[in-house]
Amino acid sequence: MPDNPTYVIETDGLSVGYGERAVQRGLNLRIRRGEIFVLLGGSGCGKSTVLRTLVGLVPPLAGSVRILGQVFAEAGREPDENPALLRHIGVMFQNGALFGSKTLLENCALPQETLTARTPEEIESISREKLRDVGLLDFADFLPKEISGGMQKRAAIARALTLDPDILFLDEPSAGLDPVTSAELDDLILRIREERGTTIVLVSHELASIYAIADRAVFLDRATHSVLDEGAPAFLRDNSPHQAVRAFFNRTPERKPPDHA
Repeated sequence: MPDNPTYVIETDGLSVGYGERAVQRGLNLRIRRGEIFVLLGGSGCGKSTVLRTLVGLVPPLAGSVRILGQVFAEAGREPDENPALLRHIGVMFQNGALFGSKTLLENCALPQETLTARTPEEIESISREKLRDVGLLDFADFLPKEISGGMQKRAAIARALTLDPDILFLDEPSAGLDPVTSAELDDLILRIREERGTTIVLVSHELASIYAIADRAVFLDRATHSVLDEGAPAFLRDNSPHQAVRAFFNRTPERKPPDHA
């Protein structure tokens, strides 16, 4: 494993999609260590598909993904079941994706049981530590259905942190949350980066959260199946040459050219 690479995630000519249908093509992403990086774009542009490809759940249609300097996924082969690399990755899926029949403590134990040689005592201790870190230690023995949606997302982040990953992937972490709960989650994400130096990659369309936490963003375009622009969110809002990007950040309808008979 290379020592402290500048880019912890690199994609080269990455095309993603399902079957023969590509939703994004030719992505060349470079994500720096300790950065909070956001995948943006309108509905159907492929944000979540890109994220699922980066974490190894969907094989690339073309190109490759490098994690910490090592090839992690590439076209022509199934996603890599490499425990050494998987231990460097934590994922929070949309809506938390907790196992409903297991307590929060048991949910946090699962990745450790699969990917580490920790003893049951070590696993329980670390699970409780991560739940405490997100303010949920008192709910360790609760089932997901017994807590709120915001708490479920925090529990999912705790589970993702149990391996102390270098990279944390978050899929729509603020979706469906009220403004106060969303702000609390933003604070948690910033604290994780500050205290752990974790690189955080997230999919989001929540502008308040994007402005609050993101260092850099890429805007994925549904029409061209490619990156339309890249930069700090405030810079893109005020300076992007692309109307679709400015419309997204300013919450204004995108003006279409008139049809000519």
